[in-house]
Amino acid sequence: MRRALRGTAALALTAAGLWAATLPAAASEDDVDRYLDEVAVELAEPGVWVDPDAAGAFGSAEAAELDEAAAAAPVGMRIAVVPAWRLDPEGQERLFGRTLLYEGEELASQLYDRVGVDGVYLVMSVADSSYDGRGLWGVQHSEEGPTYYVEDAIDQAVDCCAPDYGPMIDRFIDRASDVDHPLYIDLAPWAGGAAGIAGVWWGGTTLSARRRRQAEEQRHLEVVRPLLTEEVIELSDRVSDLPTTSDIEQAKLTKEILDTVEKARHRLDQAATDDDVQAVTSLLGSARYRIACLTALQQGRPVPEPTPPCFFDPRHGPSTQERQWTPEHGVSRDVPLCDQCAVRLDAGEAPQARQAGRGSYWEGGEDLVAYIEGYWNGTAGTWRFPHNDHSVARGRLRSRWESRRPRARLASYGRSLSKAASSAMSSSGDGSGGSGGWGGGSGGRSRRRSFGGGSSRRSSRRSGGGRRF
Repeated sequence: MRRALRGTAALALTAAGLWAATLPAAASEDDVDRYLDEVAVELAEPGVWVDPDAAGAFGSAEAAELDEAAAAAPVGMRIAVVPAWRLDPEGQERLFGRTLLYEGEELASQLYDRVGVDGVYLVMSVADSSYDGRGLWGVQHSEEGPTYYVEDAIDQAVDCCAPDYGPMIDRFIDRASDVDHPLYIDLAPWAGGAAGIAGVWWGGTTLSARRRRQAEEQRHLEVVRPLLTEEVIELSDRVSDLPTTSDIEQAKLTKEILDTVEKARHRLDQAATDDDVQAVTSLLGSARYRIACLTALQQGRPVPEPTPPCFFDPRHGPSTQERQWTPEHGVSRDVPLCDQCAVRLDAGEAPQARQAGRGSYWEGGEDLVAYIEGYWNGTAGTWRFPHNDHSVARGRLRSRWESRRPRARLASYGRSLSKAASSAMSSSGDGSGGSGGWGGGSGGRSRRRSFGGGSSRRSSRRSGGGRRF
């Protein structure tokens, strides 16, 4: 009987051991906390710290420039660039997706708890995708002084530049350095007649935004008009030499080509905005695609599917193949090419790129945004432009224009008022005693006591947010 009991007890202990082995090890969560302790030590002074395991996010020179920019910001700005797996309790052993121990602004607040110095804290987790934990999270904790646009800076950084880590941090530093004025500061001089003043403000803001945009678009047009004039003349000469034909389909295409080029010429003559520039290049791209269709019919081949224009020079017409290309100081990527440029690239020669000013057209910044958009997002089709400089310039330009509109400014004022009210309520409720915790993604885990000499009070939260991308 005793022998049977001992056998039963042994089986029970074995089963319990197997069950316990399936439980997640508490030490794995402690590993994340210990890692955040190490990160906090690296952030003792404002700047950007890049974990060696995330060093591939950008080059050392770019990291040094970002560190200098963060250190020079008007608010103490501490930015950590870390691999997402270091924030996952299962580390690199998780096979699918990634669950971070802390997420949202709580992750950045965890660093604030450890450093204990007021300022702006930002964490960028590096991974292959949002599913794998790639994200940007930030928060400002300050007992006194101005509030900065941390939440808006995160949104702008992701919207304009994701997934390019360097430009994202650069955009964040720039925007998060702006003071988020409370609503009453902007409206105080107009407190006399709310309704009338609101109408005057709305109209004045709209007019100011329009005039500033028109001035910028005029500068863009001064750069782009010579390029477009050259292209319209070249394409007009080309289509004027198209032979007449008795084939109904070919004759229809020939008429469409002539009409499209003529529309482009008239639109260019009247061009005054970026929308006009985009319309002209869209028409030119459509005309070149129709020429390719006409050539195929004349040679007895099927009509080709729409493809993006030749990357190196849109004047070459629709692309016919793709090749790997590595820009100077950049990473290799696939680019669409015409046959002529593909032959040169295969021979180890650099294809002749479309020039704009002193460099290639994709280096033209905001001046060439509308020019590129017309070719790559026009009536012939929509494709992603393969050079990141264009995406950065487009995001910066649109973000600036949008921020000047009265609706966007009112939304900003509303956020300021909401944050001020939330901060006041948090301050009034502080010191009521009790839990020592604060909401967020920590799942009830206690906050770490700071070792940086600061107060590390969560009631000092001013602005924050975050998102995966």
